[in-house]
Amino acid sequence: MLFSEIYSAYYNAVAHLISKAIDGDLNEKTASDLIRDSAFSESFVYILNAIKNEEWQVINKELKTPIKHKPSMPLTTLQLSFLKAISLDARFALFSEGIKGLEGIAPLYVDKDFYYTDIIKDGDPYESDEYRKNFKTVLQALTDKRKLLVSFKSGKGHTHKNTYVPRKLEYSQKDDKFRLICKGNYKMVVINLARITNCQLGEHFEEAAIKPYNRKKSSVVLEIIDERNALERSMLHFANFEKETKQIEKDIYQMKIIYNGEDETEVLIRVLSFGPMLKVLEPKAFTDQIKQRLSNQEKLRVL
Repeated sequence: MLFSEIYSAYYNAVAHLISKAIDGDLNEKTASDLIRDSAFSESFVYILNAIKNEEWQVINKELKTPIKHKPSMPLTTLQLSFLKAISLDARFALFSEGIKGLEGIAPLYVDKDFYYTDIIKDGDPYESDEYRKNFKTVLQALTDKRKLLVSFKSGKGHTHKNTYVPRKLEYSQKDDKFRLICKGNYKMVVINLARITNCQLGEHFEEAAIKPYNRKKSSVVLEIIDERNALERSMLHFANFEKETKQIEKDIYQMKIIYNGEDETEVLIRVLSFGPMLKVLEPKAFTDQIKQRLSNQEKLRVL
C-alpha cells in the first residue's frame, strides 16, 4: 500500500480531537463537529463510544489527553517519491505551481517508464507558455464565473472570435487534449484549448441566469465475444464512458455504452479497433457508420 493507513479519515479525526484536547477546547459538541468534518457521518458514534470507553488510551472519558504534543503525520519517502512523480507530469503545472518539500527527492517513476497504446501522438502542447497562459485564464474564468473573450482557429483553419460563458473543462485521455465547453450566442460550443490563440477575462455572470448545460446523450449496444481477453480490454478501452454490461451466455457479453453526442466518432474508432471480437447490435445509424467506414477502407485497399 502506497499511502499508510495513518492518513485515513479515522486517524485524521482522532488527531484533530487530540489537538483540541491539548488546547483544552474539546467537549462533546466540538468532538462531534470535528468527527463529522474529518471522517464519515456514521463515524461519530463509533469514535465517541471508543473515547468514552477509553479503548484507545489517547483521550479519556472526560475528554482530556495525556499527550503533550500535537500529532503530526510526515510523509514517507515512498509517498514523497510518488508525489514527485505526479508533479513532473506536464499537465500538473497547468493546475499548480508545484509541491514544496520535494527538492532532492527521486521520482517513483518517469513518463518514459510507460508505453502507451491507442493514444493519439499529437496531444496538447503542455510546455508552451501561450498554452499555459490560456489554460490558467480559462480556469480562473470557471472558478470566478467570468465570461471569456476567446479567439481560436477551427479544425478547418477559420478564425473565430466571440464572448463565451465557460461551463466545463474536460480532458480526453485518448486524444490527450483538453476541451472547453462553453455557451455562445445561440448554442453550446466545444473549443480545443490548443486551438485558442487569445483568451481574456470578461465580466462576471450570474449562474442562475445561465440555462443548465445538458449535453445530448447517445448510446450503442455491443456484443462481445470474450476471446483474446476481449472483455477485459473493452472494459479498459471504454472505462471513461458510462456503461452497462451483462453476460448473455458463456464467453458472450452485451455492453451498452452511453456517451456524449460529440464523442461518437471517438467511440466509433474504438469499436472498430476490436475487429471481429466486437459486434454492434444497435442503433442502426451506428451500424451504418461502421459499414460505411469498412467500405471506404476496402476501396482504399483495392486501389
